[in-house]
Amino acid sequence: MTTFEYLAVLLCCGAATYLTRMPALVLSEKIRISEKARQFMRFIGPAVITALIAPSIFLPDGALQLNPLDNIYLPAAAVTALVAFFTKKSLPAILAGVGVAFLLSLL
Repeated sequence: MTTFEYLAVLLCCGAATYLTRMPALVLSEKIRISEKARQFMRFIGPAVITALIAPSIFLPDGALQLNPLDNIYLPAAAVTALVAFFTKKSLPAILAGVGVAFLLSLL
């Protein structure tokens, strides 16, 4: 791929991102969202992240692996969740999970 093609792809991706998000930003000033809808929308982010991460944890090789001795991602995810729960901070949780995964990969 040439430099021009990379630049064209980058600009197209930027335009697509802008054009798909801009109408929502413009309309958000004019539309009132009910309190129930706001409460519901608070759960969208965690649900999407869970949907993205769960297959990597439970299906690392494309098959269900629930044995923590064979699947290093299970204990790492458990440590990450515990650290996040107790500290309420994402950076220590991520570092703890990566650290556990790294240590288990050395075994």
